[in-house]
Amino acid sequence: MNHLKQMLMALLTAFGISFITAVPLHATVGNYGIRPNYSSNQVVKNGQIDIFGTPGSTQNISISVVNKDTKDHRYTVTVNTAYTNNGGTYSYSKKKVSDPSLKIKLANLVSPRVQTVSVPAGKEVDVNFQIKIPKKRFSGYLMGGIGVQPAKGEKAYKTVAKNGTLLTNKFFQGVPLKVRQDKNSTMQPKFRARQVTAFANASGKGQRGVKANLQNYVKGFNGNINAKATVTKRPNDHKFKKTATLTGMSPAPNSNFDYLIDWGSTPLQAGNYHLHVKLTSSDKTQSWVVDKDFTITSADAGKYNKLSGIKPNYLWLWILIAVLVLLLVLGLGIYFGRRNNKKQN
Repeated sequence: MNHLKQMLMALLTAFGISFITAVPLHATVGNYGIRPNYSSNQVVKNGQIDIFGTPGSTQNISISVVNKDTKDHRYTVTVNTAYTNNGGTYSYSKKKVSDPSLKIKLANLVSPRVQTVSVPAGKEVDVNFQIKIPKKRFSGYLMGGIGVQPAKGEKAYKTVAKNGTLLTNKFFQGVPLKVRQDKNSTMQPKFRARQVTAFANASGKGQRGVKANLQNYVKGFNGNINAKATVTKRPNDHKFKKTATLTGMSPAPNSNFDYLIDWGSTPLQAGNYHLHVKLTSSDKTQSWVVDKDFTITSADAGKYNKLSGIKPNYLWLWILIAVLVLLLVLGLGIYFGRRNNKKQN
């Protein structure tokens, strides 16, 4: 029997047909859940679908949407390209993403990209997509995700918080996707700083500093990276130092994000600065270093200090005026004193 089953599997695989096997629910939020299904050309780990296929081939992907409510509901299922949020982790909740190094967008390889499905109460429905593996060979990963949320017109899910507040939400749930042309192909990210600019919290709550736009400019990925950014003044001014750390980062391939270095209570000052970022994988096997010089202009320092609620300090100007007035009075006193002496002589 086992021999016959193996022969059947081999025939089906040869004709491009795959068995779909379900795994436990990946996530359940609100009144519905989702579950990734997998086939022989996929690896499912931690709820993530890792697809591999030869160039030009078409691969099938599938998820199940489970309606746990007592009423029928409609859900919108979308496949998006991955990007990196400002926490340094990859996400796929946006329909449009861009980066100068992003040449192949996963969402453009998927058909259909958007589907709306009706799921009866207490039932589940499979949602199927096809991914066209690019004909041109590439190394590394194309990344994105399948996002599921209540369709337009569906009522928000209501919950009550511990403090008694009524909360209404339309929860977004998703399954991450990775696409490779070779199951054994891996690639680490590479980082660089595109630019470093001043920023401030426009609400006037005091946050100000600089943001370094870091870019992973290759199709590499590492799911657990820690980073420490240090800003110093140039040249060789070691008295000034600002640091900021991020842990558990997972930047998407060919993406960029803003790494914020908060100045704390220190006002921004015009001058020349240097950014140094050390990134290390959690297992200590990989590390990256990013360095970049940048300048804060007087105009930017004044603008963002004001936005963050710092009022200009004119004490130094009043002191200068007082000193000048004192010197003027002393000068006039000496001048008239000498003139009176000459008249008397």
